[in-house]
Amino acid sequence: MRIGITGSGQLGWMMILEGRKLGVEFNVAGESPNDPASRIADSFFPYTRMNDFVDSSDFVTFEFEHVPGDVIQYAMDQGKLFPSMESVVLKRDRSREKKFFTDHGIPTAKYYVSDDFTDAIEKSKAFSKSVVKQCFNGYDGKGQALVENGAVLSGSAEGKCIVEEFIDYDFEASIICYRDRHGRVGSFLPSLNFNSFGILLYNESPVNDYGMREISEKLLSSLNYVGVMGIEFFIRNEKAMVNEFSPRVHNSGHHTLMGSSVSQFEQHVRILSDLPTVNPVLYRPSGIVNIIGKMPTNIFDILKGKEAKPYIYGKAERRRRKIGHVNVTAETIDDLHSLIVEIKEGIYGKTLESNLSINPHSSS
Repeated sequence: MRIGITGSGQLGWMMILEGRKLGVEFNVAGESPNDPASRIADSFFPYTRMNDFVDSSDFVTFEFEHVPGDVIQYAMDQGKLFPSMESVVLKRDRSREKKFFTDHGIPTAKYYVSDDFTDAIEKSKAFSKSVVKQCFNGYDGKGQALVENGAVLSGSAEGKCIVEEFIDYDFEASIICYRDRHGRVGSFLPSLNFNSFGILLYNESPVNDYGMREISEKLLSSLNYVGVMGIEFFIRNEKAMVNEFSPRVHNSGHHTLMGSSVSQFEQHVRILSDLPTVNPVLYRPSGIVNIIGKMPTNIFDILKGKEAKPYIYGKAERRRRKIGHVNVTAETIDDLHSLIVEIKEGIYGKTLESNLSINPHSSS
């Protein structure tokens, strides 16, 4: 069995590491043979060799949806793409994603669609406070603006946008869910997410469900989805509202690498290979701390004596770039939180803003 992965970053890297124990081989299509997944793949293909990449793969999936469309279209035409092209199309255009939610009765924030940022600001006046998000190529807080009473408080966006009513949520949570080739659905226990400057900084699992599982099953079935999916939710008054979904393995599911009976990556490979899926069991409260921007020189000293394991992606340091993460487990959720905060402080100290901010007040 050989699985082709479009995109060559850390998600593909971890998928390959987890898939090796199942005896699966991997092709990777990406921009550079030096990227994390490219370096450990059985074969690397530049995007210019898309036919060779697809033809030599039994099935094709992706770890990053913003790849050349003709690559995944060719895989779809050959009947090899999982999940389907529809999920990628929805993810590439926020306005189509939001319309799919409303058309299928999936709870989400009220919104308008605008052709440009100027029109978006005008339409934002329908809400006392709103978030403008560019429809294309925006992620990890990029291409977003916070607007109040028609005045931009922070950020910017380009091109076609959506204007969402600002949700004063109690907290953000995620669920990693999946659907196999035979229509069976399931999910991992959800996690509580803590963001900084629009990027996931750390998360903790488990957290109460608040209806997330039911919503995720509805979304998976509506898309006739095959594979693992990450869904981000806003939780307000103990009710879940979908913020966005990712048609792939997801950063908020990295905690499954250490604390669960099966990782999100292995589960995805099992589904693609039509192997039996494993019912995920969370053995202990688990979470992660993302390493963003700059790698601390004393990472092993920071983790010494703790129930923690680093994953270092081998990517060049750059502000706002995820270059690694630390898996953490503990006996109780309170112990987990304390340990995560301790590790976070050890990694960042006073450099958090300079590592994550788009316009930092200081440099690291």
